[in-house]
Amino acid sequence: MTAARRLLLLLTGINLVNYLDRYVVAAVLEPLGHELHLSDAQLGRLTLVFIAVYMCAAPLFGYLADRFHRPRLVAAGVALWSLATVGAAFVHSYPGLLVMRSLVGVGEAAYASLGPAMLADGFHESDRAKVFTWFYLAIPVGSAFGYGLGGLVAGTWGWRASFLVAGVPGLALAIWMAFQMDPERGAMDEAVDPGAGEPYFQRLKLVFRNRIWLACTASYVAYTFAMGGLSTWGPTLLQRRFAVSTAKAGLVFGALAVVTGLLGTFLGGWLTDRWQKRWPDAGAGISGLTLVAAAPVVAWALATGSLGVAYALFFVGMFLLFVNTSPVNALTVSSLPASIRATGVAVNVLFIHLLGDAISPELVGRRADALHALGVAGGDALARALVLVLPAILISGLALWWARHRPVHV
Repeated sequence: MTAARRLLLLLTGINLVNYLDRYVVAAVLEPLGHELHLSDAQLGRLTLVFIAVYMCAAPLFGYLADRFHRPRLVAAGVALWSLATVGAAFVHSYPGLLVMRSLVGVGEAAYASLGPAMLADGFHESDRAKVFTWFYLAIPVGSAFGYGLGGLVAGTWGWRASFLVAGVPGLALAIWMAFQMDPERGAMDEAVDPGAGEPYFQRLKLVFRNRIWLACTASYVAYTFAMGGLSTWGPTLLQRRFAVSTAKAGLVFGALAVVTGLLGTFLGGWLTDRWQKRWPDAGAGISGLTLVAAAPVVAWALATGSLGVAYALFFVGMFLLFVNTSPVNALTVSSLPASIRATGVAVNVLFIHLLGDAISPELVGRRADALHALGVAGGDALARALVLVLPAILISGLALWWARHRPVHV
């Protein structure tokens, strides 16, 4: 196995554990909230605190990544978030839980900023859509493990055990990552790097003058806002509106995530890889169309009172949302010159979380609390609160549609 393929395998494994860790929280919100006597707004704030620290730490790691050995920085981050996840199993107060989730945010920032940049430096531009397809397949698989394993373990041994199960695998991956080689920056790029040799802040300006990067970032801000709300509150909606158990809700949402994620991510990557030689902007067009199509499907899923119809509509909606994953991320990374790639990815992470899933879970929770106070039933209140994600899905698709026919490189 080549060094690049080994790096892809390892980073994909870390990405899987990353999303397992994120969505184990969503799987156990209901029992966790009952034990610690938390409101929906407080439960939503768990995501806000995690993302706030995550997005603030990402640019710092992006800056370090353009100068130091990236695999060791990633290894340190993975070890930190894994230990913090394990630590969440032993807290008995809301402030303590917030501290543990904050430390998870620091650890994940190291990985999120550096992983895509290292993959871009390991593979030629023409292969990146395919490579990122495999890398981002870990999102639905890891999410499914988080929902399913988290719900199943919580239903059997309690929510604390779910954090123990989620935290341990990352420690082994951190040790493996520490001994990997750092791929040469820009070795696989065809375009001339306009920022090579320039001062750091001069190179940073190139990121904000890159129209394709700006469009992709705007789209992913809206996409992350929508996915943050849906992924955090989806299992809880099933529990409140349809009286589904914690274990079953986690397993069902996990199954939906893994099947739709695998199919959607594969289809998005395959179509982009097949069509981009003839139409260079194929990825932006595919992502834009599927995102716009997802909005009415998700709206129907939130409105229906039938559990079977809700399952079917969530399946279709999540499938359309996941088609976007591989094309838009490959496009974002390829639009950045190698000298500033890690920092550009880190700034992208900062914005998509600052304006995306850092705020949407708590906004949905606050809206649900307000509707409940007005006498709306718990399940209906949460469903109506989740309507907040629908405009974001539309904006995400329209931003990528605008990005077509724009030059990839500055």
